[in-house]
Amino acid sequence: MSDVISINEGRNTVSSRWTPLQKLLFRFALVYLALTGSYWVFVFADRMTAFVSKPFNAVWHPLAQWTAAHLLHWPADVEPHFLYDTRYLYSLVACWLIFAAVAAAVWSVLDRKRGDYVVLNHWLRVFLRYVLAYILLHYGMDKVFLIQFPAPSLARLTEPFGDYSPSSLMWAFIGASTTYTIFGGLAEVLAGVLLLWRRTATLGALIGFAVMFNVTVMDFSYDVGVKLLCLHILLMATYLVLPDVHRLVQFFVLNRATAAAQLDPAPLPRRQQRVAWGVKAVVILLLIVPLTLREWKSYREMRAVVSRTPMYGLYEVDSFALAGVERPPLLTDTVRWRSVILERPEMIVLRHMDGSLSTYRMHYDAAQRTITVDAKGEAADKSLLTVTQPAADIMEITGTFAGVPVTARMHRVDRSHFTLVNRGFHWVSESSFVR
Repeated sequence: MSDVISINEGRNTVSSRWTPLQKLLFRFALVYLALTGSYWVFVFADRMTAFVSKPFNAVWHPLAQWTAAHLLHWPADVEPHFLYDTRYLYSLVACWLIFAAVAAAVWSVLDRKRGDYVVLNHWLRVFLRYVLAYILLHYGMDKVFLIQFPAPSLARLTEPFGDYSPSSLMWAFIGASTTYTIFGGLAEVLAGVLLLWRRTATLGALIGFAVMFNVTVMDFSYDVGVKLLCLHILLMATYLVLPDVHRLVQFFVLNRATAAAQLDPAPLPRRQQRVAWGVKAVVILLLIVPLTLREWKSYREMRAVVSRTPMYGLYEVDSFALAGVERPPLLTDTVRWRSVILERPEMIVLRHMDGSLSTYRMHYDAAQRTITVDAKGEAADKSLLTVTQPAADIMEITGTFAGVPVTARMHRVDRSHFTLVNRGFHWVSESSFVR
């Protein structure tokens, strides 16, 4: 829109002439981006915006169901999941597209004499800057504190490569490198912080677009279920960069001088500017401080899991007897345990010889040294196992599992046993290390 804006010399006034098509496109963009931007803030802010998000969702939920049933020919009772690429979210997006188109058409008829929307466009860009900053800060902090992409779990390290889903593979290869994970997070945090100030907003939008374009390609390539979110992040970043495209081409491509951008088409009086700065400071603090504290708390809790997990580790089963009968380690055996994984204080994971996993909730009684398994109504939920440790790296489990007597002797496998973990970084490589 800025290509039609001219600034009078020596004055802070802005004049412009927008074509009917520009005005129509802006009206559509404002309605659609206001709806989608608000929605993503509600999703990520969660409880902080519940007083607004609940009525918002109450309005759009029945419309999404109607759209699913009558326009997209999906079941009318689509499950409302608010982040992933579900039918519900696609139905919502379809609703917003239709609503924005109708609203833009009606608006064009009622307001056809207006020459431009320079000031309204300015405030839409302010809104998008803060929405995009919040999302990028959220994802960036998740990576910096290793929440989104933690190191591969013990269960993952024992899983055959070919059994990984594409998205799990992406999660594993990113999480396997702490340096790369934090680097990606810092890039998103940098973009988010730059978006909070008008002078650096274009740079922040460019960095955010570059980072999220790579994320979007990865999400499409590895079938990660947040493609709609990534596309909307790119759309917001694109809208913020568009007014400066001409200036960027002039400077970076044609090597020509270019004029400075007009950052504020409607300057506020000095007193109102002070109030605006106060509001801005509060908003920035609300964006950064609670988010940082929440991520730090999650990081501390995640790090404390190991210390709270009794007998933490991966245990390879050496011998296994069921109902007094020894079971040899045959890869076709779906019952015999291959390994026992204790990685969370309330979970026990059993990998069977055929590679399948069984995950159960458990309660460990340190005084009695017993494990009570909770399998939610299955036969295994009556299981009571006694744990003994003849040596530091040896563990024996005896008792009744799924109603059948079981005895297992196993040894602990250190996490550094895996090449993915112990390979590390090397400045000098005499030959390529590929395994």
